[in-house]
Parts: sequence; C-alpha cells; structure tokens
Amino acid sequence: MQKHVYTRILFACLLLISTQLSAKNIQYVSDELTIPMRSGPTTSHKILKFLTSGTMVDVLDVSDDKKHTRIVLIKDESKSGWVETRLLMSQPSAREQLIAANKSSQALKEKQATLKTELAELQKKNAEFQEVQSQLENKYLDLQNTLLKLRTNAAEPIRIADENDQLKQQLHYEQNKNIDLVKNNAFLADQNIKQWFMIGAGVSIGSLILGLLITRIRWKRRDSWGDVR
Repeated sequence: MQKHVYTRILFACLLLISTQLSAKNIQYVSDELTIPMRSGPTTSHKILKFLTSGTMVDVLDVSDDKKHTRIVLIKDESKSGWVETRLLMSQPSAREQLIAANKSSQALKEKQATLKTELAELQKKNAEFQEVQSQLENKYLDLQNTLLKLRTNAAEPIRIADENDQLKQQLHYEQNKNIDLVKNNAFLADQNIKQWFMIGAGVSIGSLILGLLITRIRWKRRDSWGDVR
C-alpha cells in the first residue's frame, strides 16, 4: 500500500517538475557513464567537459545532419557545447529515476516520521484538552448547583416577605374588624343602658303608681269595714 502511495507521489513530483521545465527543450544524458561535450558539432572538436549520466541539459540547436546537438547545462548556463544526439534522451535514465525515487521515498519516510511525531503530540495535547474540558464541565455543574442554591435561598426571603405582607394585610383587616366590633358593642351597650334605664324608669313609675293604687284601695276597704260596724 505504501509503495503505491510513494509511486503516486513520485509521479506527481515528476509531473510538476516536467510542467515547470516545459518552457525549455529539456534532454538528459543517457545511461552512458560519461559523454564528451565538445566545442563543435564534430568529433574532431575540442572536448570541453565530460557529462555524467543523468545530467540535465537544455537543447539550443541541432546540426544539419541531426547527429550532434548544441546544449547548455541547466545547473550552469555559462557552460555550453555540442554532444552526440544519440546520447541524449527526453526522460531521465532508469538509474536516475531510481535515485530520484529513492530520495523521494526517503523524504516521504522522514515526512511520515515527522507526521507521526506531530500526531502523537497532537493526541497528547488532545488528551490534555479533554481533561481540561472535563474539569471545566465539572466546575460548570458545581456553579450551576451553587446558582440553584442561591436562587432557592434568595427566593425564601422573598416568599417570607410576601407572607408577611399578607399577614400584615390580614392583621390590618382584623384590626379594622375588631374596631368595628368594638364600635358596635359600644353602640349596643349604650342602647342596652338606655333600654335598661327606660325599663328602670318604667318600673319605678309603675311601682309608684301601683303603690298609690294599693294605698288607695286599702283606704276604701277600711271605710267599708267601718260602715259595717
């Protein structure tokens, strides 16, 4: 599975490189160990430099017989010359591709190791964050419970104050009611006194009248008794 991934990444890298170099006519020295770069398009010209296999060159011109190609080195454009056309190819040699693939593979392995390290660090930090989050959630629940208790405790005095207000109103009502009762009792007492006074006066007058009548009746009886004698 990893080999397929490395192959795809290598292909993408090569494609990117080829895209960047598409503006130039890029050629590569063939699998020959070294090839001579001469000052002219014939083997009789002076050898300027030996190019190793895989050297990247830019094609400037081609001889009339197509057997020689004028090139310039990609890595050092101050150096140019002629080489045999048959010793050039449009793609890097298999050996160079293998070297590039190995380098890319090594780079990918190093990148993978780095990513694994970063992943381990992120997982560790994530565990720490989860622990902190758990602690914060517990603190939040504690605060919620404390707030609920505070609201309950705060509501109790309000309830008591409301009950006190109701009791005060009821007491005021009862006091007014008692005042009315006292007034009514005083009025009734006054009426009773008046009634008893009238009754007493009536009884007194009646007794006086009855006494006068009784006295008068007795005198009459005595007179009648005197006449009989």
